[in-house]
Amino acid sequence: MGNNSSSSCLSDEDSSFLVKHTSKGVAEIQEWHKGFLQDCPSGELTKEQFVAMYSKMFPGGNANKFSENVFRTFDTNKNGTIDFREFMLALHVTSSGKPEEKLTWAFRMFDVDGSGDIDFNEMKRIVSAVYEIVGADGDLGRAQELFSKMDQNSDGSISQEEFVAIVRKDKSLLNLLQGRA
Repeated sequence: MGNNSSSSCLSDEDSSFLVKHTSKGVAEIQEWHKGFLQDCPSGELTKEQFVAMYSKMFPGGNANKFSENVFRTFDTNKNGTIDFREFMLALHVTSSGKPEEKLTWAFRMFDVDGSGDIDFNEMKRIVSAVYEIVGADGDLGRAQELFSKMDQNSDGSISQEEFVAIVRKDKSLLNLLQGRA
């Protein structure tokens, strides 16, 4: 990660990196950094803070499981917190990233164990979390339906290629995967 992610001044390295990898300019990134530090004075967002934030956004449902999976996906260096660089990259991908970037991010969220494939238990876990966050009852049948649809070669796991190919063809799946069931 960056040199001074927890300091009050954004490092030149982080600033240059974020200008290159997001759709934001230096001034906008500096404004985001200022706001990030107001909310996270340590320069890092903890899982607890992240879950609390998601819970406020989805008051009618249980955001815990879904937000933990989102957090895991955003915490790219796996240190248990989200620093400013990770935060801005996640913001970029989820709000203005290219469709391919969004699909890669969604795949990583479903690939709970990081194996490079999604098995049925991972699918069931995420689909259940999506239904919980919107306050709806999910059923095993929906997870099985999605898994069967995506496992194109019927080998019992979904590769990133299979995942991307199916979701690209079916935008309603992408909405479901992003918690817009």
